[in-house]
Amino acid sequence: MKNFAVFVSGYGRGAMEIIKDWKRGLVKPNLRLLLSSSPDAACLEFARENGLETAVAERKKGESKAAFETRLLETLRPYSIDYIYLAGWMHILGPTLLSAYPGKVVNVHPSLLPSFKGLNGIQQAMEYGVKLTGVTTHFVDETIDGGKIIAQKCIEIKTGDTFDDIDNRLFKITTLITLDTINEIFK
Repeated sequence: MKNFAVFVSGYGRGAMEIIKDWKRGLVKPNLRLLLSSSPDAACLEFARENGLETAVAERKKGESKAAFETRLLETLRPYSIDYIYLAGWMHILGPTLLSAYPGKVVNVHPSLLPSFKGLNGIQQAMEYGVKLTGVTTHFVDETIDGGKIIAQKCIEIKTGDTFDDIDNRLFKITTLITLDTINEIFK
């Protein structure tokens, strides 16, 4: 059975859903580690309460990307991690980490890529006035949200929808696409 880690930078509500699915026995590969770039992420305590190992790796001021990624790799080593799932990871990964995990890092993004890459995908979709938006899982490469698409699910943007309306509907399908992607790719 393959081991995987979930990387987060913020609150971690997506990671919490992965942990819930893992506890329910719905996640087929072995979830070994939750790694956060923020020591204040709420999902860290949630993970510990549910028996999952956690680690924090903050990027130090002035630290190069290569040095930061080397520390990430050192953190992962004891857990024999085969795959990485980015669930709100806010650092652009570079060659140090990606060459250690070629084709084994997956991201979830709140838009129908290739549209609305980068930060604020929901806000970008609202400002552009699209009628459909969605969620994409994709392999990570050195570009921003440019790796090969794995899966997509969409929702309709309705007249009068607020950011929170769209975000809540997207989150529901994000949990589904995340579980499907992890079970399909991390074999």
